[in-house]
Amino acid sequence: MKYCPQCQRQFSEPWLGFCSDDGTPLIEELTPPLDPNWDPKIRKPKVDTQSEQETQWLPREPPMPGGWVAPDERPPMSPGPWQPPPPPFSPTKQPSQGLALASMIVGLLGIFTAGCFGPIPGLIALILGWVALSQIKKSPDKFGGKPFATAGVIIGAISLAFYLLLLLWFLLSLVFR
Repeated sequence: MKYCPQCQRQFSEPWLGFCSDDGTPLIEELTPPLDPNWDPKIRKPKVDTQSEQETQWLPREPPMPGGWVAPDERPPMSPGPWQPPPPPFSPTKQPSQGLALASMIVGLLGIFTAGCFGPIPGLIALILGWVALSQIKKSPDKFGGKPFATAGVIIGAISLAFYLLLLLWFLLSLVFR
């Protein structure tokens, strides 16, 4: 059974939390009062001595570890020690990509020049790509461009494979003439 402390109206709905007349939060009456003069509005203090009323504003005993502390009883949060602001943005030094990029460019030039230089650009791209990949593997913080080096190795290998197949076809055509 719940009742409104303002209008003393009683409610039996368990889901209702506020009085439908005046909006006051309802108080739940768990047990019937033993005293016929009991008034739910009056809540007597636990200790009614003058000395306790004078020290009523003092903080309570500290809670047990892990216990709940009311927000107004928490100590103020300190911002911590002063720290200087972060420095202005400065671009970080990127790792070197020279050999890796050269490997890919030489491999692409070898393909786009339609064989004017023969297998030489493919061979150079393959060697530069291997050297770049080994440097990247040894010190990745100093050297970068693994995708470029990989592309140079692949393009160089395809170029060399093309010229080897071309040479094989030429030799077989001479033999079976």
